[in-house]
This record gives sequence, structure tokens and C-alpha cells, in this order.
Amino acid sequence: MLAECDMAMDLVRCTVLMLLYDQPRLHGYALTELLQGRLGKAVSPAIVYPFLASLWKAGYVTSRQEKDGRRVKILYTMTPEGKRFSRRVFKRLSVMVSTAINSNLSACAHCGCKLYEEGHIEEIDGSRMTFCCVHCAKAFREGGDSDL
Repeated sequence: MLAECDMAMDLVRCTVLMLLYDQPRLHGYALTELLQGRLGKAVSPAIVYPFLASLWKAGYVTSRQEKDGRRVKILYTMTPEGKRFSRRVFKRLSVMVSTAINSNLSACAHCGCKLYEEGHIEEIDGSRMTFCCVHCAKAFREGGDSDL
């Protein structure tokens, strides 16, 4: 059985889930092409096809053969249970990403907005303080907690 926690740890498989969630009726080759575009590197079919098989076995996708000229393609579509499973995985992944990002964020000393980068730093009353911009620094110096 597939576990949401295990899935959230694997970016390639999470991306496969995202693609199947958003685009019904994808075949394995199309998935590997889309993965390469999303991840910026080639992804081995040895990862994609066994994962598709495990999703099928768990009842998270259905498969259907479709003739394309002389070739037969197997198209995969996510089931309602697969969509529910995917949303649980996405939620876990979101928590993990938020935790990783939030631990590296600082907040503006005036307005409290989150800063993804260093921000504007000033020394005020002997303390080194971080602000999102010069305007917040000025507002803080002029009135402490006053509004912008």
C-alpha cells in the first residue's frame, strides 16, 4: 500500500501525481516528457512505469489501451480515490515545504510581513533590525508601531 508520507518525500512521484491529477488520460511516455519539462532533467522510465503500476494496483488510476496507428498506448486516468490520495499527498508536501521555507524567513520589524530575502537592515537604538523596505524602517523610526 502506498503511504502519503512516503510519497511526499519523492519529488518525481509527487510530480507524476500532479500531472495525472491535472491531466486525465496520459500515457507513460507523455508523463516522462512532461516530467522532464517540469523537473528540468530526464526521468528514467524505470521510475515512471513501476510507479504507474503501483498506482493502478492501489486503485488510484485506471488504465485503458488505445490504438495509435500501429502502436498501442496505455492511457492512465486518476480515479476519485486517486484524487483523494493525491490531495493528502499534496497537503503533506505543502506542510513540508512551508516548514522548510518558514524556518529561513524573517519578519519585518514594522509590518510583520515575511521576508524571503535579507530585506532592509538598519541599526535603531543599538539594535540591528530588519525591515521589508526603507518605508517601513522610516515609519518604525518615526512612530514605532504606527501604521504605514
